[in-house]
Amino acid sequence: MPSVLSDPRLDERSFVLAVDKDPLQLELTSMLLKRDGHQPITTSDPDTAFRMLETQQIDLVLVDTAFPRHDGYRVGQQIRQLKPSIPIVVVSDRGDDDKVVRSLLAFADDFVSKPFVPRELLARVHALLRRSGLAHGSRGADGSLIVGEITLNRHLMQVSINGKPVALTPRELSLLAVLMSNPDRVLSRGQIVRLAWGHEFSGCLKTVDVCVQRLRKKMEPHLSGEGYIQAVRGFGYKLERRRRAAPVARLSVEASAVTA
Repeated sequence: MPSVLSDPRLDERSFVLAVDKDPLQLELTSMLLKRDGHQPITTSDPDTAFRMLETQQIDLVLVDTAFPRHDGYRVGQQIRQLKPSIPIVVVSDRGDDDKVVRSLLAFADDFVSKPFVPRELLARVHALLRRSGLAHGSRGADGSLIVGEITLNRHLMQVSINGKPVALTPRELSLLAVLMSNPDRVLSRGQIVRLAWGHEFSGCLKTVDVCVQRLRKKMEPHLSGEGYIQAVRGFGYKLERRRRAAPVARLSVEASAVTA
């Protein structure tokens, strides 16, 4: 029987990573998530979790605050650095109030205390996924990323703008995927390099500027109004959902008003 909390528009595409030192806790969490329609991915090793975040589609992270050989606080910070906009829920032991507050201030979006009530955990997961869906680019039925007029099919690695295919190189596709996953959010060149091309990338940060210029040149002729890459001086780049009106057009309108 489906959960009363279930929302098939979210669940059928929601991959939830649970990172916990306790295998039994992971087994329980996995069972609850799976029963509620999510796709659980579990590990007790933070280093494995980092690799999963870099190589797999993850929509939300549940992370413990205590590990035998890792600082749970630093684990959460590293997850936030790897995935700047992913929802993170801290799962803490009761009595860890100071650690919970530090985590919420530094990287976490929400928390639950062990032992948790299953319905409470699932409700918090649903609320964050719903909010995340509003903050991120929306998804098509096939899991494609959609921001304004731009659609990126991540399975086929194909991009279309207003239904017309746009040929991009693998490096350009990876960069665009990162920007579309974080619309209206400024990402530094370092973040873009790490998220799009990985730690093995051996080029310089200027490569981001060159790649962005090529993306603009290929995409903008097909755009009529929404979704373009903007440079934020001193910080990096962001993909805007809505394109600003051209300054020349505004000046023309003002000039016409004066002459009238």
